[in-house]
Amino acid sequence: MGPLTAISQAVARSFTFSGRASRSEYWWFFLAYTVVFIICGSIDAFMITSLVQQEGEQALFTLGVFDLTSAFAWIITLPTMLSVTVRRLHDAGFSGFWMVLYFIPVGGLALIIMHMLPSEGRTTAYGTPAAAPAPRAAGKTVPVDAHKRAMQGYALLFDKDKKVSPEVQAARKAEVSDYYRTQVLKSAKTA
Repeated sequence: MGPLTAISQAVARSFTFSGRASRSEYWWFFLAYTVVFIICGSIDAFMITSLVQQEGEQALFTLGVFDLTSAFAWIITLPTMLSVTVRRLHDAGFSGFWMVLYFIPVGGLALIIMHMLPSEGRTTAYGTPAAAPAPRAAGKTVPVDAHKRAMQGYALLFDKDKKVSPEVQAARKAEVSDYYRTQVLKSAKTA
């Protein structure tokens, strides 16, 4: 799962505490979360520094919690961070109740280790694996070479506006002529 997909999926499921979240979904969102707080913390530090330089240290007592951008960022991202954390714990095979470890001095370290654990590959009480492969459809399997030829045909669609060199055009004409001679005329003689 790519970063944009993982982050958008985590945000879309901000208030969903059931189900599972893959490691990539959790860690990409955690990275974005960290970057947001680094930016907000830098803005707050710059604002506090300039406030102290202009009005002195007494001006710090006039600051409210909502004068800091990191407070707004925390309020906005808290539901998403909580839900993706609970779902990641579910994916690793733990109950969301383990988030209580955040209130124990070394519990955050234990939770980080729990978030690093691989997903349980089987269906659990929390659902199917987040990154489970799609069930294979019944029916005829497509040979690899047929799939490759189809993909080459799609690739030609992107090259349709390119100018064809005289060498390529001559090679194409020779290929069509050879096909006509070996396949079409041969079947006409046998019929």
